[in-house]
Amino acid sequence: MLATIKKTVQNNFDCISLKIGKNELMAKRFVGRKGTSILFVVDASGSMGVEELMSKTKGIIFNLLKDAYIKRERVGMITFRGTEANVILPLTRSVTVAKQKLKDIKTGGKTPLSMALKKAIEEVERENKKFKDNEKIIMFFTDGRANISITNCDPFDEAIFFAEKIAEMDVKTFVVDTDPTWISYPYAKDLAKKMNAKYYKLEDVLKRNIREFIYK
Repeated sequence: MLATIKKTVQNNFDCISLKIGKNELMAKRFVGRKGTSILFVVDASGSMGVEELMSKTKGIIFNLLKDAYIKRERVGMITFRGTEANVILPLTRSVTVAKQKLKDIKTGGKTPLSMALKKAIEEVERENKKFKDNEKIIMFFTDGRANISITNCDPFDEAIFFAEKIAEMDVKTFVVDTDPTWISYPYAKDLAKKMNAKYYKLEDVLKRNIREFIYK
């Protein structure tokens, strides 16, 4: 009886095998989800409320990094003030590294906006070499009031030059306007236009989860 059952099963299997063509075979292939590299570029010059801005930006970064491994996110930060733009936090997934690097951030001085834009370009290019497939995102927190340049050009015109360079890159950009007044001119809004960036006021961003903006 057992021999008969085995023979029947084998015959049925052979029959099925003969009916399945090469083009009918299917297999699942799992493709990993793309990661995201998020770079914050924050004005640390002597503008109004800079200390509060730094505190809130750190909070945003820490909240992102809590789920960075699951979300496949890398987060970094550049600050600019005086005559420099510095990578305070290299792009990372580590909350521990972020806490060490973001512990003490100096503030005050002039606003070297074009230097910050140039540094952001360099960081994205560096990240492309390591994580080519990651989506690149830059979030600028600034009022756009540039008052120092790399060359002898007008500081804001120079910033616009670098903003247009960023517009040519494969990167998603945001400008978060930290100016609460708009008394003279909406510089940050003009900067966003030249960069092809999405524009938001600071208070709007702080009311919601930052991922709602990043992945909108």
